[in-house]
Amino acid sequence: MASTSTTNVSSQDGFEHQSSPSPTFKLLNILPANAHIQGSSPEGRLVQCELTLEPLLDAPDYEALSYTWGSTTQDRPVQIHFKSPELLDSSVSSTETVYVTKHLQAALLRLQQPTTPRRVWIDQLCINQKSIPERNAQVKLMADIYRRAKRTIVWLGEANILDEDREAIIGATQRMNFRPVEREWSEAKDQDILKDLVGFKAHGQAYELGQRRRQLLAELLNREWFTRAWVFQEVVIAKSGVIRCGSLEMDMDIFINLLDGVCELDLQEVDRAKSIMRSSKGYKPMFAIREARFESRNGLYFDTKSRWLATLWQAMGNLNATNQRDKVYAFLAFSDSEGEAQISPAYESSVASVYTDAAIRSIRSVHSLNVLELALKTKKSLPDLPSWVPDFSRPLSSLPLMTHNAGGGYFTASRKIPYPLPRIPSNSSMLEVRGHIIATIGPICPANHHTFDPSQTLHENIGLEEVTTWASTQSTSSKHPTPPDLPTKILRTLLAEGAAADDTSNNMNYEPDEILAVYQNESTILQAIDSKLVPSPSKRSDDPAMRKLKIQYRFYKWIKVISEILRNKKLFLTEGYLDMGLAYEAVEEGDLVCIFLGSKTPTVVRKVQTLDGAEERYRFIAQCYLDGWMSGEEHEGREWTEEGAETFILV
Repeated sequence: MASTSTTNVSSQDGFEHQSSPSPTFKLLNILPANAHIQGSSPEGRLVQCELTLEPLLDAPDYEALSYTWGSTTQDRPVQIHFKSPELLDSSVSSTETVYVTKHLQAALLRLQQPTTPRRVWIDQLCINQKSIPERNAQVKLMADIYRRAKRTIVWLGEANILDEDREAIIGATQRMNFRPVEREWSEAKDQDILKDLVGFKAHGQAYELGQRRRQLLAELLNREWFTRAWVFQEVVIAKSGVIRCGSLEMDMDIFINLLDGVCELDLQEVDRAKSIMRSSKGYKPMFAIREARFESRNGLYFDTKSRWLATLWQAMGNLNATNQRDKVYAFLAFSDSEGEAQISPAYESSVASVYTDAAIRSIRSVHSLNVLELALKTKKSLPDLPSWVPDFSRPLSSLPLMTHNAGGGYFTASRKIPYPLPRIPSNSSMLEVRGHIIATIGPICPANHHTFDPSQTLHENIGLEEVTTWASTQSTSSKHPTPPDLPTKILRTLLAEGAAADDTSNNMNYEPDEILAVYQNESTILQAIDSKLVPSPSKRSDDPAMRKLKIQYRFYKWIKVISEILRNKKLFLTEGYLDMGLAYEAVEEGDLVCIFLGSKTPTVVRKVQTLDGAEERYRFIAQCYLDGWMSGEEHEGREWTEEGAETFILV
């Protein structure tokens, strides 16, 4: 009889067994439900598994599980048979009963096949969670583990899904013309099928059935899986995937596109405030996963080293991690850095040290200061972080000027000159940069953009009239002539040239005069919307006036999107020159505006008091938009060169 013992483990720790050295990894073989193992308990469905140690580069075919731990309480038994001698030592028997979370036990029971074993990689059972050296080594391999798996299984958990609803959902997707390489459901027929599925075209009982399915899909989109940091990497790089939720099983790409299609219909057919799909906590992560998988399939996603920062920005606002170090480590698949710029997991280090190391290695990797975009601090930020290091654990309270658009943007304030200091001490709290002071922040506009609300009108959010009056007064008092194009200049600055747009390939898609005209005509456009004169995007119209109105409405919606750059920002003028700028609300009068080599936008810093004779230090405040300086323009009397750059120490 095989030796058997029982191991009880604490919350979140997994079970202990001998750590496996890299580049090997452990695989779990889930034995069939009818398997009879000598020494196993005959009562109940105690899942039987075998654990083996395999070479990563020559492993047998396996699947990888993407799931959430759910409750961290591990009280559900699973019997493990250790099949590799390397996994055994004096403290481990050849067979042990280990305890897992309720959520994982449910997944194992669903994955268990009637007559054949199933080989799967599952972090809770394939990584010794108590061994920090093993966690460090295996987390570094996780991108390759999911990339090499023949399929990724997404487990959303159990659900009471009626057979007729499951069949209706699967049947609808089978009738649609979905192709995984496409971004969206483009055919009108597909939209009609979706409307039938969720009851938007129905009445009476059919409507009630459709709304029940809409509620079901919204409930699935609210599952914790969509907000877990690790799932982004796990599914974006997967060869293929399948969604499992209770009895529902569906191709992963089709499922995600189904959710996206219903979300789009939900927005078209109901008021935004009543859109249960768009208000689901999984909507933004789902959309990001969908876009990333599309780009990955088409070879686009890994083309830029700045992509890692864009991914971290998405994670800061939408994804969660129990261990805050994973807000960095969960996205290593998107960092193609090598050598000194490569990030190595170090769970023994403090969160502040991990974030500082990530910032330093990002600068080394791309030879730029792009990482500063994410270093906006609030009162809730980690207290021991240097001012120039992002707090990756918290969402930004204001949109950055570039990163969210695909990691780069189109601004070239430092004329594409790279960051000139390739060597930075690891985990240094100080960052040495080079550049020039170009201005000092002067008057700050009192207009309140802190309460920016996307559901409000452009007039309510932008307040162009109030800002124009204030700017005119400042010009008069400083004896500077008021520029004739002041309203368009202000609008261009407040919108930061469209920095919040999804497409940064051509700056603002429209001239400022055109945007000003739409702003001034907002009431007419809103009246047309209220009167339902604006046709649905899915409906075609042969009426030229209707087509024009539809174009104006799209233009209006685009302006509303890019105006979100205003949230928690302030308009300011510079001393003496009255340059106009937009920066994070933490800026103060007297702060310095600098052009740092390697930064695509101007940077606002604040001098820190030091002891007499000590080298000057500066605190990073924010990157900013400064009208007339975003493309490396020359300014008489304020010329700057790479050779004449000064040294600044950021702390």
